[in-house]
Order: sequence, then structure tokens, then C-alpha cells
Amino acid sequence: MSREMVLFNKNTSTIISLSKLFLRMSEGERVPTFEELSNEFGVARGTIQNSMKTLQENEAIVIIPRGRKGTYLVKKDIKKLIQMADIRSFLGAMSLPYSKTYEGLATGLIASFNNKYHIPVNMSYMRDAAERVDEMLKGRVDFVIVSRLSAEHAIKKGKPVEIVKDFGPKSYLSYHVLVFSNASMTEIQDGMIVGLAKNAATQNHWTKKACEGKQVNYVEADYDQLLSLVKKGEIHATVWNRDEINDALMQMNMVPIYSEEESTEAVLVVDKNRPELVKLFEELVDVKQVTKIQGQVIRKEISPKY
Repeated sequence: MSREMVLFNKNTSTIISLSKLFLRMSEGERVPTFEELSNEFGVARGTIQNSMKTLQENEAIVIIPRGRKGTYLVKKDIKKLIQMADIRSFLGAMSLPYSKTYEGLATGLIASFNNKYHIPVNMSYMRDAAERVDEMLKGRVDFVIVSRLSAEHAIKKGKPVEIVKDFGPKSYLSYHVLVFSNASMTEIQDGMIVGLAKNAATQNHWTKKACEGKQVNYVEADYDQLLSLVKKGEIHATVWNRDEINDALMQMNMVPIYSEEESTEAVLVVDKNRPELVKLFEELVDVKQVTKIQGQVIRKEISPKY
């Protein structure tokens, strides 16, 4: 590689890094010194100076020196910083949209991201919340939607995640229910065959919670087949999202699960190690707009678009 190419790569990389730095900074905040930035990014002071000059010449930032107090960021152009940070699109992940609640949430998110910065957003769908969080921490998606309970479990496990937005009660689901094969059943009993869904850790958490203190036999089945097995009587009970059953107009014996741990809020979670995204999503995602559109989809006033 030629010396010119190395210098070009260093300058480009430093411009991207500085752009991400300024995206997460607030106007009026002190800018780190050239020496501090040189140490942080592992490049020469001259490279920092040249990259900073490029950002100023492109009017992405306005910085003013204030003597011994240091240099301060007085204005930033978020759209230009996004471009210079090489952020071209966002990819999120959420649960499979089996219910109107999920469909409405996905529709609201897409609409909320259709913002003045015109950054395209795409959604991927994975059933298991823990898997979604791990995919984000591997850098394969930029944000994930999970229940508040799932996000708090990840935080307790020491995973570097941050809850950026909370969409409020019943934005993730209304509540979980125990579903029984027999219309006369109202609680888990010893000797029952209880269904667990493959790749659905949160749902299975509630199933096992409902079975605490009982001698039951667990059977694991594909998510799509589990309710059918309950209806046929091959499985006596399982736990399910009430919204999915209601939306599918299924006639089943359901008993609500009441627990202080129950979490019905959907939250948007971001990797803490990407603070520029934390700051961006704080600004871009309008909770009121998302939940308003979600409600319209649930009430069938508008069609879902995700």
C-alpha cells in the first residue's frame, strides 16, 4: 500500500471517528484537546487537525476556542455529521409480528425513522429476545426492540446495553396467559404435559414460572405448532401472548398470569459502546408518534406497513 493511500485511509477513518464523537456531543460542550483525541484514536495530532478542519470546512461543526477554558462545540449539523460518519442506514430487530400490537409497533417505528435526515431503516425479525440482543452486540443490527424485562435481564447479566426509549405499558403485549387444552382447567396440576416453544426464552420463562412447585413434564415444540398441539390435547397447557390468540380469533381456555414481574412495555435498546447511536435514537424516535400509529394499526384504522 502506498504512503498516500495509508494517509488517505487514516484521514478518512479519523473523520468518521470525529463525526461520531460530535454526534454524541451536545452543543456547548467542551471539545477534547488534540492530544486527548490523538491518544483516543491512535493517530498523529496533525491527522486530528486536518480531519477537524475538514469537518469545519464542510460546515458539519462550528467550534470556538475560549483560551484556557478550552475549545467548545457551539453548533453541529446532524445531517452532515451523519453523512461524514458514513451512517447510511439503520437495521433493527424485533419479535416476529404475529399480533396487531407487534405489527403496529413495527409500523410506528418505520414511520418515526422516516425523518428529516432521510436515513433508511429496515427491520429483521427474531423470536428470542436474548438472541436479538446478542446480534446487536455482535454489530449485526443497530438496535433491538425487546420487553423491558428482557432488557433488564440483559443489563443484570452485565451486557453493555442501554434502554434508549420506553414505549409504555402494553406496547409490547397486553399480558401473558396460561392456555389449557381442557375448558375446565384453571391452573397447572401435577402430571401435566406442558409445552415449551423453541427459541422463545422469555415466553418459556413464564411457562416455567407458572409451573413452579408442580411436577410436570415439559415438551418442546416449534412455536408455530404449539397451540395446535394444545388444542388437540397432546399438550395440556402452555403460556402464550394473549394478543396473538385474540388476533387469530382462536377459541381457547385462557387464564391471565398475574405477576409483579410481568413486563408489557416495549423498549428500544442500543449497544452502549456505540454512544453516537444512543444519541441519534434519542433524537430520532418519537415515542408519541410510534404509539399513536401502533394504536391506529391495532384498531384497524390504518394498514400495517413494515
